[in-house]
Amino acid sequence: MGNDTKVYGIRCKACGHETYPAHACCPKCASEALEPLEIAGNGKVLTYTDLYALPLDYEQRYLRLAIVELDNGLRATGQLLDENPKIGKKIKTVIGIVRQSGDRKIHGLQFIPV
Repeated sequence: MGNDTKVYGIRCKACGHETYPAHACCPKCASEALEPLEIAGNGKVLTYTDLYALPLDYEQRYLRLAIVELDNGLRATGQLLDENPKIGKKIKTVIGIVRQSGDRKIHGLQFIPV
């Protein structure tokens, strides 16, 4: 992973609504006037779950996902890398490998405790 790896949502130019993941139009006002919004920063865990029924090509036993609220108010879903998760716990957003199948690596949002 290079330092230029980023994950983006969208910001609506018409109403200012920010959302992740990105959509073809604004979910609030339906405008198609959108601009990229980098997903980064700190926040807190709103909820989390452990998934054990993963596709066969996953190399890990389970996947811990969380919905977090970033300090700017944006909510995002990603992989929670925390052995002792708690609702309200402070996290930092990073980009990392969220899935690997053989030599294929897929990068996405990960949250680590601060």
